[in-house]
Amino acid sequence: MPFPPGVPTVLVTYTAATPAGGQPARGTVEFVPVTPAITLPDYGVIFSGRSLYTLDDQGRLVDTDGTPGIQLLACDIPGANPSEWVWQVTISLEGAGPRRFCISLSTTQTEVDLADVDQVAPSRAYYVTVPGPRGEQGPPGPEGPQGPPATGAETPAGALEKIAAHTAADDPHGDRAWASSQFYPLAQGDDLLARLAALEGAGPAVPQSVTGSRSDGTALANLLAMLATAGIITDDTTE
Repeated sequence: MPFPPGVPTVLVTYTAATPAGGQPARGTVEFVPVTPAITLPDYGVIFSGRSLYTLDDQGRLVDTDGTPGIQLLACDIPGANPSEWVWQVTISLEGAGPRRFCISLSTTQTEVDLADVDQVAPSRAYYVTVPGPRGEQGPPGPEGPQGPPATGAETPAGALEKIAAHTAADDPHGDRAWASSQFYPLAQGDDLLARLAALEGAGPAVPQSVTGSRSDGTALANLLAMLATAGIITDDTTE
């Protein structure tokens, strides 16, 4: 049954000869769409299945009427489902094992010779398809969002200014007040560390004798004087 009028097809031809003597080859060519079915809603028909053709006495691929070449559906017919697919071709010649390859037929083509696409890789024992010409480069993709400008390292003066501004700013959540109540102030902490280091280097403390009488208060006065001399207290007591 011929194709419905208007269905895009491509004429596929092929001629084979024996490598010794050049006599016409004998064999078959099978075409199988690599999809279960091709639906053409615009033409009201569904195509499915495989087709097997025999080479004639001249080694040519001919249709059932003996006409050279086979009309095959194009693989990119608009509105078809699937929209793109390929043909699997199996060539079986007497004296050689079958070889398979895939071809894609376009509605822009009118005729394709299988000899142009069934090429031998000399260093390999199988056949590969010939890649088509490289297409034009596509448009560049969209650029991503612009990132923030790079900034240099913070200077000491700039850091101090920011700390001062942060210290003077409001404390709506009470974070700084809480920290002040939990941690030793930095300036006093430095002085405390220096004092502790001095004590560690001085070795164990030597007990001091407190003299005087408890009853008349001279012992207490002597103790206060010793603590003040050691810098532990400031003696602001009065007589």
